[in-house]
Amino acid sequence: MKVLKALAWIVGILLLVLIILIFAAPTQMHVERSVEINAPASVVWNDIVRFEKFNQWNTWKTMDSTAEYTVTGDDGTVGAVSSWKGEKIGEGKLQHLSLDPYKSVQQKLTFISPFRSESDVYFQLSEAAGKTRVVWGFDAHYDRPQNVMALFMKGALEEDFAKGLSNLKSMAEADKNGPGTPNGINVTVREMDYPATTYAAVRKTVPFKGISDYYRTNLERIYKAATTAKLQPGVPCGLFYTWDERKRETDMAAAIPVPEGSILGPGFEIITLPAARAAYVDYYGPYDKIANAHVAIQQFIEKKGKKVIPPTMEMYVTDPGKEKDSSKWLTKVIYFMQ
Repeated sequence: MKVLKALAWIVGILLLVLIILIFAAPTQMHVERSVEINAPASVVWNDIVRFEKFNQWNTWKTMDSTAEYTVTGDDGTVGAVSSWKGEKIGEGKLQHLSLDPYKSVQQKLTFISPFRSESDVYFQLSEAAGKTRVVWGFDAHYDRPQNVMALFMKGALEEDFAKGLSNLKSMAEADKNGPGTPNGINVTVREMDYPATTYAAVRKTVPFKGISDYYRTNLERIYKAATTAKLQPGVPCGLFYTWDERKRETDMAAAIPVPEGSILGPGFEIITLPAARAAYVDYYGPYDKIANAHVAIQQFIEKKGKKVIPPTMEMYVTDPGKEKDSSKWLTKVIYFMQ
């Protein structure tokens, strides 16, 4: 009998504590953490908005080895969604609601299981002297009695945000430095006098997600046409006249050097670039890391007080069809300047 009375007292006290917590705990939860990264916002931005990169540095992926992640939509654009399902972390999704390039990201975080909830997530970026301060924030409303669970979640969430930002810092600084460092490629910028060159090309405004297909289709067409015309085609290139992060599109040309005075016929245009002073990088590595070279050249030209003259060029020296090791792919990235 005494044992039953003691148990009743314990249960009663626990219920009383729970009731007090339900009414005392706030129904709003706000978490915010920040970090300073020694890399420009253009590099940090890519590691945040592309879910392929985000899922590498956030700490939640390491919590559950069974979790499967799926990205739908155009990764890195408004409307893109990263979904996950795992035994430990449950099921949920994170969606881009709005993106202000290099400045802010607004997202909606939805947990489906083990409980249903929605939260607002944001990133704020501010760059100064080549460094970027990133603020990662979270706002949520929890009805009673769910607010009690949220009360105990806050500390763990703050720790996850702090660890995640530390991982982001390591990733972005490695991306900025590029290979040649433990995680990157040689991004040494040099200058040269680029000679006047004639190109057979197909030019169009292309969405970022369609660039690979555009190359695949048109470089083959140009090469066949040039060979049929008994011209001597050179190394295939991409010429980029604009790069619009907001619209996620580029005015570009798939191009192959041909002899001066060449004529290729309908469907192709001949582009002649005059001789110019240029800054360039010999980039060795996979194409998805080539942003390192672009950032390095842009900073180099800015420090010299010069201006970029479009188009920017990527010269694909190595044929991936013949060399399977992407670390050996050579792409010469060239910026004309004045």
